[in-house]
Amino acid sequence: MTDHASHDATAAHADAPLFSAVEVEQFSADDVTAGSAIGKMLSALFLYTVVAMSIASYWTWSAVNAQSSATVPSAAETAGHDHDHADHAPADAAAEPAAQPKAE
Repeated sequence: MTDHASHDATAAHADAPLFSAVEVEQFSADDVTAGSAIGKMLSALFLYTVVAMSIASYWTWSAVNAQSSATVPSAAETAGHDHDHADHAPADAAAEPAAQPKAE
């Protein structure tokens, strides 16, 4: 008999709403506030990532340009170097004759 009594009490309790209308409205307002905060945070992190990527890209580009400008001679330095490079450099590796082994 006690099983039926506790079962009836549980059934009556289960039919009652879990939250009141005021609590549900407060949860909805809290969800809107949290969603807005998360959206702002994600936007800020995206902008930070774009700025950091831009800085890193510019830094890499300037480092590569500084290195290549240091190794490549300027036009003034190469003005006297006026001859055809085909005279002393093969056009491709296939045009070179195969190396002959030395006979000993």
